[in-house]
Amino acid sequence: MDWNEKSPGVFEKEFGGVEKVYSHISKSSKALGREHWGLYCVCTVEVSQSLAQDVEAKLRASWLALRQKFPSLSVVPGGMGKRFNITDALTAEDWIAETFFVECNSDPDGILASYPLRDLPSIYFFPKLSQIMILASHWRTDGIGMCMLIDCFFTFLATGLPPLVSEPCPADLDRISPSMEDALGALAIDKLGPELRSFARKYIEDHHRNAVYNGGLPYHGDATSPPGNPARTAVSFTPSSTEALVSACKQRNISVTSAVHAALAEAVFALSPDSPEQYTAVISANMRDYLAPPYNNKDHAVQTYVTGITPSVLRGNPFQTRALELTGFYRNWYSEKFARALRLIYQYHSDALFKPKPLEGNAPPPKPPSNILLSSLGVVDKVLASRHGDGANAVAVKDFRFGVSMMTRQMLLYAWTFDGKLTFSVNYNDGYHTVRDVHGILEFIGDVLRRELQIDIVLEK
Repeated sequence: MDWNEKSPGVFEKEFGGVEKVYSHISKSSKALGREHWGLYCVCTVEVSQSLAQDVEAKLRASWLALRQKFPSLSVVPGGMGKRFNITDALTAEDWIAETFFVECNSDPDGILASYPLRDLPSIYFFPKLSQIMILASHWRTDGIGMCMLIDCFFTFLATGLPPLVSEPCPADLDRISPSMEDALGALAIDKLGPELRSFARKYIEDHHRNAVYNGGLPYHGDATSPPGNPARTAVSFTPSSTEALVSACKQRNISVTSAVHAALAEAVFALSPDSPEQYTAVISANMRDYLAPPYNNKDHAVQTYVTGITPSVLRGNPFQTRALELTGFYRNWYSEKFARALRLIYQYHSDALFKPKPLEGNAPPPKPPSNILLSSLGVVDKVLASRHGDGANAVAVKDFRFGVSMMTRQMLLYAWTFDGKLTFSVNYNDGYHTVRDVHGILEFIGDVLRRELQIDIVLEK
């Protein structure tokens, strides 16, 4: 669908399917002024002495340059989807004032504990910590896209800025990345035949039956307990332990993500009060791997090119069997049938998630989901360099972390490798889970990996 000019200089476009889902989810805690499932990326950096001089002004200029490279950073929710305003667009200084923040007396965790619901993305500079944090709604981008975006930011900071144009212009519409369905070439819904319609309906029925309301882990409080604050707990392996784990996976013909997933399943089987015989998790799948040029590169960082898939593992299967099955699933889940039916798949998904459902008879309402989800960013170094520029103008990324704001009873385990270190980071809400609870899950996963892969694991201090 093309952009429509609703009034002079004001263009609107319906959300794509995944954008619509994430937009709706993001506003589920609107009454509390919080954003659910908002993305964040935090980097600790070292800058050369030359860049350190008046660094705040250079950071502002680099952020403004991102706005010019990615017009999507000025798109806001509006109408039936999203809006891009040219005639009354924020001036450069107004946009900076709404999106660029310097925090001298706080840290990223302090900001993330009350992740604000905003129409625009934002960047925070913590001068005492030498840290940069970007926040963005999930309807606007995804995990890999965030890594690409901050990589481009550091490139501008280290190597110089493109010529700046002060205001948006109509040509910017052509540089706003298309929705995932458009980029993938999905068929219009009215062009789908019976076979693809049946495929789409079964795909979403299976998704919701197997994963969305599939048991869960214990949580504090009950179905009426209000949320607390978004929180995170993480552990990182030393480089030698990471290398040992990667080598052990290769020897067993399994992927690292599959090994982590198999270990997570073991933790769920052991800790879930429902004692499920099958564990099905919603796993984030990077769709950029399936997009044709130009949509599979960094020029399209600011768009949500991710989908959820739902592999299952059985309690009775040993670790190696689970990991091999998961490795095969991850390699082969995608199909042209899925791509062609994607618009209808997301329409059914939205209906299943958000349309009211009448209760049958005297049946109690379903329990709030409290399952744990998994997302692997893979080797982050592939999309975020640890060093930008050289000599007098250099930026070194010393530490990286990523996650989402959680306002529900669910948890999300992120796994990634950066600078040779494997990290497990769990996002959760501290109204329902404690640090001790989450550490217990991470320790359990680590113990399974030690035992099954026969390796020593040493954590970073």
